[in-house]
Amino acid sequence: MTAKGSTWKNGATVIHRDRPLVVEIGSSVSQLFLGVRLECAKCHHHPFEVWSQDDFFGFAAFFARVGHNGGLSPPISGGEELIFTKPSGSLRHGRTGANVLPQVLLGDPLTIGPDKDPREVLADWMTSPENPFFAKVMANRVWSEIMGRGLVEPVDDIRATNPSTNEELLEFLAEDFRSYDYDVKHLIATIMKSHVFELSSTPVSRNVGDQRNFARAYRHRMRAEVLLDAVNDVLDTEETFAAMPPGSRATQLWTYRSSSLFLDTFGRPDPNQDPPCERSSDSTTPQILHLMNSPALNKKLANDSGRVARLAASDMANSEIIDEAYLLMFSRRPTAEESKKAAASLPSKDRRLSVEDLFWALLNTPEFSFID
Repeated sequence: MTAKGSTWKNGATVIHRDRPLVVEIGSSVSQLFLGVRLECAKCHHHPFEVWSQDDFFGFAAFFARVGHNGGLSPPISGGEELIFTKPSGSLRHGRTGANVLPQVLLGDPLTIGPDKDPREVLADWMTSPENPFFAKVMANRVWSEIMGRGLVEPVDDIRATNPSTNEELLEFLAEDFRSYDYDVKHLIATIMKSHVFELSSTPVSRNVGDQRNFARAYRHRMRAEVLLDAVNDVLDTEETFAAMPPGSRATQLWTYRSSSLFLDTFGRPDPNQDPPCERSSDSTTPQILHLMNSPALNKKLANDSGRVARLAASDMANSEIIDEAYLLMFSRRPTAEESKKAAASLPSKDRRLSVEDLFWALLNTPEFSFID
């Protein structure tokens, strides 16, 4: 949030390149780091919340002195851009037209001298005990990453009219995170050493209908980039991305604008949305159809130098190939029934096509794409 310097050398500065307008960066930061969606208050007092236009413009004013030098047509910047702090700068109120002083949420307007970066003042407040938002939204985000869904959903929309499923737990995690000086690794360890994290995803009669209270682990699909890399790992194939070296993984992409039908289908973040890092984790019919019918996936299965071709041409017995496929796909060996069905699909004639079909069938199972 306080990043300065070159967008080519300091990746954190890119948020200021992608959201160059003061009102844009202000609403993005409040949503990302505080879980407060101020966008509605830009034009009017929020009808169901406490936020007003004064809150919106006061918070955005912390970024009024962010300077930009260089670059071309953000957010699709074709050149290096330098982010710096200007000695002066102001933001006009959208309704009154008056210059607005920086103001933290639920706080008073602040006068900040030219020798101090307003963003640093905001960062100090965000990580202070007086700020009730940051620790809570971070605890909720990390919980969501580990558990598949947040105690509050969406994770960046914490408000009275969107209550947590377990407010006491969220408050405890937030206070524990704050007391350990915002140590994310400690927060992760706290969650992963809990009884809740150890619960099975296999439902029983008492929790089969639970989708909110974490009475069991919730299955959730791998993210788009992770899933694409998993497909290539299993098939021993490579992806080709524009402006990336050969052999690059999807998780190494430096921009969400790289062309990829697979990543678009499975819900990578949309840089045109606010904030640009959020993504949809929903399972959709196009995702199922893509795994079933994608020409690109079929090409990988039929790759002459891929794993499927090598296994089919090897001296391995069909049973060994089946074991290898299950270990690669699911990190387990097949059951006796699965081995029997798979063996029946691997005739000695045209073994390569049969192995391709076996891998294709396993790729299309929920067990491959979902975290159990």
